[in-house]
Amino acid sequence: MNLTQIDAFCAVAETGSVSEAARQLDVNRSRLSMAIKALEQSLNAELFYRTGNRLTLSEIGKAVYKDFESISVTAARIRRTCEQANAGFNAEVWIARDDAIPDQLWQDWAHQLNKRFTATSFNLVLASSGDLANLVETQQVDFAFGVDYERIDDPRINYQPLGKIRMMSVCNSEHPLSRLRRVSDDQLRNAMQAVMVYLNEKDNPELQPFSRRYIGFSSFEYMLNTILQEEAWGVLPEPLIRQYLREQRLAVIKHTYGLTQEDYCLFTASGMAEHPGIQWLSDSITNYLFDF
Repeated sequence: MNLTQIDAFCAVAETGSVSEAARQLDVNRSRLSMAIKALEQSLNAELFYRTGNRLTLSEIGKAVYKDFESISVTAARIRRTCEQANAGFNAEVWIARDDAIPDQLWQDWAHQLNKRFTATSFNLVLASSGDLANLVETQQVDFAFGVDYERIDDPRINYQPLGKIRMMSVCNSEHPLSRLRRVSDDQLRNAMQAVMVYLNEKDNPELQPFSRRYIGFSSFEYMLNTILQEEAWGVLPEPLIRQYLREQRLAVIKHTYGLTQEDYCLFTASGMAEHPGIQWLSDSITNYLFDF
């Protein structure tokens, strides 16, 4: 039993396909199949049930999956720590973020990062809240900031809450829902909803539409524009909409769904050393949310 075999087992267990696992690991399909068979032989156990091209975990496979996953994650963390120790901090850092916090603040923070940490290049990309954890897990970015909708125990990802952010169900002040003293579930379900959508394949109940009719966007800003211009409602972060509430262009919907709180988090890969610029940015966000 070795790490190559364990990584192969975890990839096949997650995808249910040798071909897809081989693609993700960037290895030859035959080599991956041989690694799985060698692992089963060394353990004298059948880890998968095979049906055509599909593989599903056997009862023994299910029993050992978490332990193998933990070994794989730990090994990756050790490799990453050693690489960082040898090479120092990355000269280039990729950051994904959602738009729950106004864009102007992000621009200010980005300029300050470049001035404070001149040896590092920072790349900021906008992403759906529902994709942030997956972008870090798949190593498409180094760090991510945003509203945490995942609420799952994943050994690959660390979720560091930086503060609470209030989410508000709102509609245009001229919308019929704004004039109701109390909005029922049926009234809300029958109204058009602007919702957050994401590319991550994992189901996320927190981001499922409430209404029967809805239109999806990957950013809160697009949701906001639709709510302002169309007869739709949606759940938006308070920092983004406070000015519109003050100007009475938006109204809070009087429904139990109307006000909730979510954690605003820093997402990092397990074992990833924190760049001093990310620490500064995290502190700036925490101070902003606390003052807000």
